[in-house]
Amino acid sequence: MSVEQSTARVSTKDRFLGCLLGLGIGDALGMPVEGWSREEIAARYGWIDGYLPRIEGETETVPAGEFTDATEVALCHVEALISAGGFVDPEAVGRRLMLLARGESRRFLDPLTLSAIERMEETDQFQEGVVGDGPPDATIAPQIAPVALMHALGRLNAEVFTREVLRAGLITRSHPEALNGALAMAYAIWLLAAEHIPPDVLIPEVAAFIDEDDVAKRLRLAEALARNGGDREQDLANLRRIGTDGSVAGSVAAALYAFVVHPDDFAAAVLTAINAGGDTATIGAMTGALAGVHLGATAIPEPFVEGLAGRAYILVAGPSLYRAAQLRAGRFFQIHRGL
Repeated sequence: MSVEQSTARVSTKDRFLGCLLGLGIGDALGMPVEGWSREEIAARYGWIDGYLPRIEGETETVPAGEFTDATEVALCHVEALISAGGFVDPEAVGRRLMLLARGESRRFLDPLTLSAIERMEETDQFQEGVVGDGPPDATIAPQIAPVALMHALGRLNAEVFTREVLRAGLITRSHPEALNGALAMAYAIWLLAAEHIPPDVLIPEVAAFIDEDDVAKRLRLAEALARNGGDREQDLANLRRIGTDGSVAGSVAAALYAFVVHPDDFAAAVLTAINAGGDTATIGAMTGALAGVHLGATAIPEPFVEGLAGRAYILVAGPSLYRAAQLRAGRFFQIHRGL
């Protein structure tokens, strides 16, 4: 069955929900082994194929099925987009991040994000993302997936799309490469949500859209390696070459690789990304978002949905975000009786 045939009956509304569910599922699957090497995962679990708790020492610190800041912040964007009529509102997102930092979700927020939140609280400015030491990370790349979805119902205005993705990213990050990686992921999600191209040409399309830096170079490596992908051991070896250590260039390319070599199998794509080790929650979240938006929510295996701790909220958030996108695109008209 061709890609066109297998996805022809997927509604855009189902793609929206699939993207958010996939993001949360990939995030939660990767959460317990974040930072582990492939060898450590294999020694402890063999091949991860379901939710696990996070264990530190002999203590369970996070229950199985919980997602991290990748999904928590994405849902802040969902709420802000809905409240702003489908447009990016950095202050609305920033205020929600402040609330996250005061609750249990703080445990998942990385130091750069916490630093950005502290700056917001001090300055009341929401476009002054921070730059850390070392290679730029991929933290914001999965978080702004909802921004990409908002453009899926109308003709793409590339300038507006890029500006809104960058505005969303600048809330916590300002490194050009981190922003470029977020733009790459957002464009990939838009291409799939809008059914613009099949997965086999996704990576070169994304590489051509973004700025020419290490993100684009790593994407081209992923494109080349994907030609001989699809076998478990080969995929793990290819992902090692691409890089899964947390840099934005490696993580974005790794997620796109895992999806492209398994475009019609949600579980295979996400579990390949998770079991490769490294930045597992972030890469898992991105891979899940790509597979979910391509295949739709109804194609996601039920055990993954049922085991996701935050599924109830996402099941409401997906359709609500879709309605906001309809309003923005001018395709939804509420008709009141008697008018």
